[in-house]
Amino acid sequence: MTEKEGQFRFAYFTDKYQETWDFYNNILGFKLEHSWDRHENDKGAVFKAGAGLIEILHHPSNLEQKISGLDFRTPQGVFMVIQDWNVDDLYEKIKAKGIPFKQEIVDQDWGHRSFSIFEPNGLVLFFFEERFDTNQ
Repeated sequence: MTEKEGQFRFAYFTDKYQETWDFYNNILGFKLEHSWDRHENDKGAVFKAGAGLIEILHHPSNLEQKISGLDFRTPQGVFMVIQDWNVDDLYEKIKAKGIPFKQEIVDQDWGHRSFSIFEPNGLVLFFFEERFDTNQ
């Protein structure tokens, strides 16, 4: 990251904090950048995903812990797109772990090879590799 660039984070709250943490860390094998557990209503983790970060936050049960300006609703209508340099290998690793696919691996008309899965909160993770034909 250069001095003039900032980080990109996709952050959301989850009632399935431990299951979500296990999914990103143990199943997908994403690198844990940082985590904290100050108390039941203040814990989270940041995972490296491509050039960005995924931040999961435990949904606080205590209304006093909720910060104004943040949206604590379950994410809807959103998905994450994560580029991988060898999507076939990643697909096989995820398949071997028994993760159900939203879409099996496929070559897209626009030059991507991709597949998608659901994470524990129902968010779709769309993994792709660019495979443009340089002869066209």
